[in-house]
Amino acid sequence: MQKVINSLRKNSGYVSIETVIVAGLIIGLGALSISAFQSSANGVTTQALAKVHSVQTNYNSLAGPTAP
Repeated sequence: MQKVINSLRKNSGYVSIETVIVAGLIIGLGALSISAFQSSANGVTTQALAKVHSVQTNYNSLAGPTAP
């Protein structure tokens, strides 16, 4: 069994289990970070749109110029 593992290890396409685990952790953390960023961005967008809507409402409620 040891000979088989050593012969596999010397092949050019060999990837160790540690490499696979580390790559999986990095991909998982990246996905988690993107998800957290998206939820934060959605909150900021909602607040910005609410402010724009309130300004637009205030502008529309202003009385226009009156003629003398």
